[in-house]
Amino acid sequence: MPQEHAQKVFVKEDQSATIHCESCGLVQTVRMQDITSLAPVIRIRCACAAIFPVRFEYRKFYRKATNLEGSYQVLFDERDIPDLSLTRKTINCRIENISMHGAGFSALGRHRIEKDARLILGFTLDNPQKTWIQKIGQIQLVEGSYLGLRFDEPANTDRELGFYLRP
Repeated sequence: MPQEHAQKVFVKEDQSATIHCESCGLVQTVRMQDITSLAPVIRIRCACAAIFPVRFEYRKFYRKATNLEGSYQVLFDERDIPDLSLTRKTINCRIENISMHGAGFSALGRHRIEKDARLILGFTLDNPQKTWIQKIGQIQLVEGSYLGLRFDEPANTDRELGFYLRP
């Protein structure tokens, strides 16, 4: 049985979330009463009787959707961190989103990366300057080929990336 794609719903600071039924188009804002007891993905039943999965996202920072080519390398020894900008760039991932504290990307092939792995991620922004960004971080999420990386240093210390992330 194929896995259903869960609708991402962002929970605001006032603990409200807006859910959209793709079946009938109904949009409803709900208040989150007990956040800690909710599973990461829950099934919602709409007034039209449609049932669909919803993933609640609790984010403090804006996440920008992207479609950038990138390169990553697992770090086994952090005393010898490579400079990916100096190496022949092998595109082995696609950066799907970036925030002030991390990036979500898809590996373009098989990988054996697990949660808590350390790696270096490099990519070129699609801004007019074609700025090269290189970040070191820790994997927080592994869902098939999709990986979530938390940067060691927040992007607000990186002027070019911070400017790029402005909505």
